Amino acid sequence: MGLLNFNNEQKLIQKEVRKFATAEIESLSSELDKKCMFPTEIVQKLSELGFLSLIVPEKYGGSGLDTISHCIAVEEISKACASIGTILVVNNCLVAYPIMKNGEESQKKVYLGILAKGEIGGYVSDLEIEIPDKRIEFEDAGENLLVSGKRDIVLNGGVARFFLCPISLSNGKSIYIIPKDTPGIKINQTSVMGMKTAGIVGMEFNKTELKKDFCLIPESQGEKILVEIHNYSNVGFSAVSLGIAEVALETAIKYSKERKQFGRTICEFHMVQEMLVDMKTKVENARLLVYDAAAKCDKDEEYSLASKSARLYSADAAVFCGLKAIQILGGYGYTKDYPVERYLRDAKVLQVLENTPHNLKSEIAKELLV
Repeated sequence: MGLLNFNNEQKLIQKEVRKFATAEIESLSSELDKKCMFPTEIVQKLSELGFLSLIVPEKYGGSGLDTISHCIAVEEISKACASIGTILVVNNCLVAYPIMKNGEESQKKVYLGILAKGEIGGYVSDLEIEIPDKRIEFEDAGENLLVSGKRDIVLNGGVARFFLCPISLSNGKSIYIIPKDTPGIKINQTSVMGMKTAGIVGMEFNKTELKKDFCLIPESQGEKILVEIHNYSNVGFSAVSLGIAEVALETAIKYSKERKQFGRTICEFHMVQEMLVDMKTKVENARLLVYDAAAKCDKDEEYSLASKSARLYSADAAVFCGLKAIQILGGYGYTKDYPVERYLRDAKVLQVLENTPHNLKSEIAKELLV
């Protein structure tokens, strides 16, 4: 494990999650991807084990685990299916975390309680889009707001009981809780390159009323808190990327030991060995960055730069390992009979989900040059 020293509880979590992922997810992941099916039965089993509320405090019915334990679980699940790892990250990092840190006690009891019961929460992506027919517009309705427009990316949106929706107002950003049965909401199916079973959808608002009572974060605090939310979710998403990179490496190693050309297994060829070494180096570097960021978060240390660095590097590592795995598998790498093409598609989607390499680099540079 090198510099990473998990405690006994964390080692047990790793062992049990790995066992579950191998037994319950691995054999189904390719079929789920081909059919673009949300993994309802698997998610139900995960909810019974408390995975949908890993970081939710025990007083609200959650598992109350630390960030390192959350990343361990996400990494192991993502090796079997990155879409399911992403579902867990959204539920915990983008939905539970903001409510835990900023919600009123009444909101915590209701919505953390919903998550603790194994329900799904959705997150409406707050990436700004300036295309006219997709711009979000607001009207005053007394104490409430009426919202109209479209958002193309709603994470966990296909099955969510409620959504967190960041919105830009005249004096800053705010976050509202929107129950699924709110009038004026239409869910649209979205076709994505990867993460096909993660429940990613689009959402249309038609004079949807955002009630004052459902305001989670007022616009006076929204900008600052959204940065904190994204810092925390960066750590979770980086664990998904790490899982993808790791399984791509494992698949490439296994294949290279079995595939023969010119009377030798291809793992004996220097070019293949070089690719495997490069993949292994990327995986181990990503692992150190991910768990360094998670450890700093758990210790209440400043982890903003660490989280961004982990997200940037691990996402790049996942794409790199996906590409190299395809090269090692050759023609088979491009077919859906082998999972490596899915690893690459999932890795590429994850690289731009809720943030982009360009934005991350800009944010990192700002912190370095303060």
